[in-house]
Amino acid sequence: MAWFTEVDLQELAGSRSFGRGLEYLEAVVNLRDLPDGVVATVHGSDVYQVRLFDADGELDGECDCPYGEQGNFCKHCVAVGLRLLQRSSVTGVGGASSDAGTADVHAFLGTLDHSELVELVWAQVSQDPALYQRMLLRAIAGAPTVDLSLLARQVENLAVDWLRYGEEEAYAERADDVVAALAELLPEHAGQVRPLLQRVLELLGQAAGCSEDHSGAALASAAETWDVFLDACDAAPPDPVELGVWFAGFRLTEVDILDMSITDVADLLGTDGLDAYWNSLEAARDANPGGWTVRSLREEMIKAIGDVDILVACYAEDLSTPDRYVLIARLLRENERPAEAVAWLEHGRAEAGHFDHRSRLLVDLLVELYTETGRTEDLMTLHWEWFRAEGGVGSYQRLREFILAEYPQRWPQRCEEALDLLRTRATSGGAGNTWNAGEVYVRVLLSEDRDEAAWEMLDQVRCEESTRLAVASRRAATHPDEALKIYLPAVENAIARATNADYERAADLLVTVRDMCHRAGTDHGAEVARLKADHSRKRNFMTALCQRGL
Repeated sequence: MAWFTEVDLQELAGSRSFGRGLEYLEAVVNLRDLPDGVVATVHGSDVYQVRLFDADGELDGECDCPYGEQGNFCKHCVAVGLRLLQRSSVTGVGGASSDAGTADVHAFLGTLDHSELVELVWAQVSQDPALYQRMLLRAIAGAPTVDLSLLARQVENLAVDWLRYGEEEAYAERADDVVAALAELLPEHAGQVRPLLQRVLELLGQAAGCSEDHSGAALASAAETWDVFLDACDAAPPDPVELGVWFAGFRLTEVDILDMSITDVADLLGTDGLDAYWNSLEAARDANPGGWTVRSLREEMIKAIGDVDILVACYAEDLSTPDRYVLIARLLRENERPAEAVAWLEHGRAEAGHFDHRSRLLVDLLVELYTETGRTEDLMTLHWEWFRAEGGVGSYQRLREFILAEYPQRWPQRCEEALDLLRTRATSGGAGNTWNAGEVYVRVLLSEDRDEAAWEMLDQVRCEESTRLAVASRRAATHPDEALKIYLPAVENAIARATNADYERAADLLVTVRDMCHRAGTDHGAEVARLKADHSRKRNFMTALCQRGL
C-alpha cells in the first residue's frame, strides 16, 4: 500500500492544485519505484519529472515545473500521487517507501560477489551517460598515471552553444563532477590541473551567458571552481605575467563570479603580474574608452593599491553624470580632504549648469560638506538655488530651517521672495513651473499659517483632495459652511471609488463633518440618511457607517 492518502495530497497541495492534479491523472507516464518513493514523468505544457518520497513517514515531493521549483507541491505531484494510489488500490502495491513491504534490494546486493557487482554496475553505466561520466572521472582521478587527454576531453565537453530552460542545473552538476575530479589531483598534479581549471572557468562563464533560465547554477559552479583554481595556484604558482594577462582577459568577458577580485591573486601576481594585468586593462580601455567593465576593473585595482590620487584620476575619466563627482568627493572626504571634495562638487554643480533630480545626491553632499567646513554663506546660496530649481515643499522647508537657525533676521524678506516665486509658478505656468506647482504653493501657505491665502488659492490651482481637505479643515474653524463644500464631495468621491478602504474613509469623513454640520446649521442626520438611501446596496459601506454609530 502507498504510505500516504488522498487527504495527504489535498493538504500538501491545497484545493486549487489538487483539483488541477485530477485533470493530469492520465498525463502520468513511466511511473517507477525508488528506495524511498517513486519517480514519474508528467506531460503538461512541457514534460516534467516528478519525485514523491517518504520523509520520515510524511509525504513530500519535487517537480521541475516552475511552480514546483519554488518549493510547492504542484498539480503534477498530485497527479503522480493519485496515479500511485490508483495502482495501489488495484494491485495492493504502492511505492517503495520505508514501510511499503518491498524486497530489501540493499540486502540483496550484499549477497553478490565482486564480479557480479562489477557486471551489474557496468551494465547500468553503459546505458547512463551521466553515470558513465562520473565513473570515468573517478577512474581518471584514481589512476596511477594521470591521463591529461582524457581530462581535457571531459573539460571540453562542458562547451555549449545554448542552454534551454531547465538545463542549467544539470549542466552545473556535470561541471561540478569535472571540477571535483580535478580537485582530487591536488596538490600532486597542480601544475597540470591549473590550466584545465582555467578552461573550466571560461566555459562556465560562456554557459552562464547563454542560459535561458539564468538560474545562477553555472556561476555558482564557477565560484567553486575559482576556489579550486586558487588552491592549485598556491600548490604550483603560475607565471605571474601569464596569469595577469589571462585574469584580465577573463574578467573583461563580464563573467560575474561572486566575490572574485584582484585581491584574490595579488600576491600570486606580484609586481610583474600586476603590471601585466594593468596593461591589459589599459589596452582594453584604449579599444573601448567608454566601456563600463574595464572602468570598474581599473577602479577596483586602484582601490586595492590604495592610491587616492590615482583613483580620483581614474574616476575623473568619466564625468558624464553628477554621481561621478559625488564618487570622487566621497573618496576625498573619507581620506580627510574635505576642501578638495568641495571643489569637485562645485565643479560638478557648475558643469551641470542647472539643478534636476540627478543633482540630488551632489547637493546633499555639498550641504554636508559646507556645514562641516563652516561655509554658512555658501550654504545660504545653495539652499536658495536648490529651492528655485526644485520648487518643492521639502526644499522650501530646508531653506526655512537653515535661515531661521543661522540668519533669523533675514527670514521675513526671504520668505516673501520664496512665496512670490511659488505663487508665480502656481498661477502663471511660467519658467520653472511643474505639474504640482499649485499643490506646493498651497501646502507651503499652510505651513506658514496663511490659511486665508490658501483658501483663496483652491479655486485657482489644481490640488490633490488631501490638500483641499487640509485647507478645508483650517477653514472649518471660522467658516464651517464653506468647509462642507469641500468635505461632502470628498465623501461622495470616496464612495464612488468603491473599495473597502474608501468606504471606511467616507465613513470617517462623515464623522469629521458632524460638528461642522451642527455649526453651519446643516442637518447631519439627513445627509447620512440620504447617503444610506443612495448606496443601500453597498453592504460594506453600510457596515462602516454602523460601526461608527451613523
